[in-house]
Amino acid sequence: MSELRLLPMAIRDLNEVLAIEQRAHIAPWTQVQFMDSLNAGHWAYTLRVLGTEDAPDTLVGYCVMMPGVDEISLLNIAIDPIHQRQGWAKKILLVMEDQATAKNFQKIFLEVRTSNTPAIGLYQRMNYQQVGSRKAYYPMHEGQREDALVMMKELLRS
Repeated sequence: MSELRLLPMAIRDLNEVLAIEQRAHIAPWTQVQFMDSLNAGHWAYTLRVLGTEDAPDTLVGYCVMMPGVDEISLLNIAIDPIHQRQGWAKKILLVMEDQATAKNFQKIFLEVRTSNTPAIGLYQRMNYQQVGSRKAYYPMHEGQREDALVMMKELLRS
């Protein structure tokens, strides 16, 4: 099995991150948005399958989370479409939840498109609960907007 690494996102990762962002999202973040998150000290991580002498590392996905006082918000998570449905998003989330718990955060919040049923299913299986909605939250094609579900998970302390 390939070796995986969840590594802090760096400026040198942005070209690869932006390429996945374009493939994975209807309204992708820009380089400026990623730079703003990095400069603000948000938790930004990449998930890589480590390469060999013959093959380079492969960026599988990434996430960006914004810490608050006692809660943390998932701002962006994406898995390259060619690697989706293999459990990578769950792996990223589990590590991030562990880190948040270790730093005494009590809750994780996120928004998800109402049409993104695979992600909603994953969040529900991971014990996230819908706590609200946001009308016309996400941009879509041709000026249209899509609603978001607001989901939250209470973190258990060990």
